[in-house]
Amino acid sequence: MEFNVLIGGEAGQGMFSVELELSELLSRLGYHFFATKNYMSRIRGGHNFHMVRVADRPVHALSGRPWDMIIAMDSGETERRHRPHLGEGGIFIGQDRISQIESEAKETFRDVTATSTILVGLILAFIGTDPAAIQAAASDEPARGALAKGRDFAARWELSGRMVMAPKASDHCKLDGNQALALGALLGGCQFMAGYPMTPATSILHYFATVAAEVPVHFEQAEDEIAALNMALGASYAGLRSMVATSGGGFALMTEAVSLAGMTETPIVIVDAQRPGPATGLPTRTEQGDLNFVLHSGHGEFPRVIFAPGSIEEAIALARKSFDLADRWQVPVFILTDQYLADSVQVMEGRVPTKILRRDYPVFEAGYRRYAITADGVSPLTYPGLSEARVEVDSDEHTEDGKITEDLDLRARMVEKRLRKFDGLRKEAVMPSRIGDRKARTVLISWGSNRLIVNEAVEALQAEGLVLASVHFGQVWPLTPKMARGLSRKRLVCIENNATGQFAQLLKSELGLKVDHRILKYNGECFTVAELVEKVRHIVG
Repeated sequence: MEFNVLIGGEAGQGMFSVELELSELLSRLGYHFFATKNYMSRIRGGHNFHMVRVADRPVHALSGRPWDMIIAMDSGETERRHRPHLGEGGIFIGQDRISQIESEAKETFRDVTATSTILVGLILAFIGTDPAAIQAAASDEPARGALAKGRDFAARWELSGRMVMAPKASDHCKLDGNQALALGALLGGCQFMAGYPMTPATSILHYFATVAAEVPVHFEQAEDEIAALNMALGASYAGLRSMVATSGGGFALMTEAVSLAGMTETPIVIVDAQRPGPATGLPTRTEQGDLNFVLHSGHGEFPRVIFAPGSIEEAIALARKSFDLADRWQVPVFILTDQYLADSVQVMEGRVPTKILRRDYPVFEAGYRRYAITADGVSPLTYPGLSEARVEVDSDEHTEDGKITEDLDLRARMVEKRLRKFDGLRKEAVMPSRIGDRKARTVLISWGSNRLIVNEAVEALQAEGLVLASVHFGQVWPLTPKMARGLSRKRLVCIENNATGQFAQLLKSELGLKVDHRILKYNGECFTVAELVEKVRHIVG
């Protein structure tokens, strides 16, 4: 059993407040739920809508089913766009009822913003939540009063208990994708974070700014993205695990500094929260269009790692791992996320690893050579001020002790030294995750945020009797032959939020895997489970 509700209206009318309050109470009450949003790039006006799915089992995607309830905070646009998708017997709460709620919010609470909390109370009454449990979970007395008023409206309109759903989540926490990445970064030992606000990465910056007063991390809002990455490289050189977060347009400004990181072999973690381009594109929507850009960013040839997490758990784990890899191999590590994963709120059951990874601070004496040529390409790394060792770095090609050189033979040896790191990075590659029947002829391939949408689609199609499997790539570079095991003779269906099938091309060029079908979406919206089920059924059938 599940319940799907959409809250739509103009920016500034309180839909986000409904989602925030509802998701917080659903979490406290122990429900399984998934929430995400579709919003325009404006402070007021336009049309935004927030979607919440509540179920009696773990859910991590939009189902694509007809809505059980639509709440229209505006006077017409929500009804025009979404009412045709209201399910049979579904409830539409339009302006007439919203006006009644707003009137009582003003009269009873002297605050029209209580409308959001009243609507949350109405929704919880609709799914049969125990009133005593709601009151216990409420944050304060005004909230309890507004939630009770919502139950009154549900009773008045005969909406109470229309769908009875019992909370079933075990020990859990509630996170969105950006919170998960920020948490993973702190667990990875991040000590310095710089950035310039850019949707959909901004909430990562906000998270760091909020916790900086309580944990040993420094956050710096830079004047632009060029400064942000150069600040982070300076902090890393000085001994701090460092990161930046931006989106495609901001990352475009960072690419010269990316190349600087490659030449100076300075550890750094870079988050690119993708949105549709080119240029400003659709700044508040989702896409997976930056894979090739990040893969080839920065002039010259140097090693890098690119992760693309597809769940809250994976975002925490890969962000944590990124700092360790960046330090040990002295390379830039990229994390590709997108607006969909960044803004989606989910329940994560189980425990988060609490051990914080730390940077090593080896001490060397005089004669230290920062760029000593080694068998695995990794030179000894230390930091200024720890000893008499001189830590010399340069953006020009350099000698083993960090001085500028134009010795062409040495230049070739330095290039080869840096590229030898790929051998070690490939050995440590994160293998793809797989679900479904290993004997299945058809395999769905995903990377990044589509992971759990694809997994649920596979489960739905298996319930229909189709034999399928799915493979998710959380690491998209470097790719290794081991990742392709068991896939060469399968019918491969690659699912991506871009127009050209960038990952399908990479699978072909790097692993020799031929993708037979591509399911691509690039209108700025995420896939739904029902949408994928239909498209895959058409291919397989």
